[in-house]
Amino acid sequence: MKNIKSFLGLIFLFAGLILISIPLYHDWQQAQELRALEEALSLLSEGSSDSNHSSFTEERLKTVLELEIPSIDLKQKVLNETTEENLNIALTQLKKDQTPGKGNFAIAGHRGYRGDRHFRNLPNVQYGEKVYLHSKDETYVYKVTASKIIQPTEVEVIDDKKDKNEITMITCTIDGSERIAVKGELIETIKK
Repeated sequence: MKNIKSFLGLIFLFAGLILISIPLYHDWQQAQELRALEEALSLLSEGSSDSNHSSFTEERLKTVLELEIPSIDLKQKVLNETTEENLNIALTQLKKDQTPGKGNFAIAGHRGYRGDRHFRNLPNVQYGEKVYLHSKDETYVYKVTASKIIQPTEVEVIDDKKDKNEITMITCTIDGSERIAVKGELIETIKK
């Protein structure tokens, strides 16, 4: 009987270690992808097109933006296509062929369950705070005008509105059943 209890204890211990290691491995893998993206961007800015990571072509790298929200200490890369792989690495553009500063620039990001990656702290962004979208040549400054919980089916939140330039940032609620949408209006464009 004692041997059976010891054996079961070891099995439960082993199973627990595996369950703990899965999210840690997932975090490590995401960090590796992000590091590869940042290294490729650095090489591109230095004038080199030699990338060590095959999924980051020079054409793809030229479209990478950076979103900065000082109030929640967020500075994240924004990839130009929403795929599960891209969402695991960074924030993503929701609509194809978006142009910063024109129309409703929509960005999606996972909520993240640990640390400050992705849009974990997006619900803490308050009315009136500034959001910066950095491209290679310009910085687009937006002032937050709204933050609300919406249903996943409320896709009209990312539609363009005539003569209105804005940003919409979307992530899931903690339980994943609803979405949090934070909107801001363009107030300034700064040339670099």
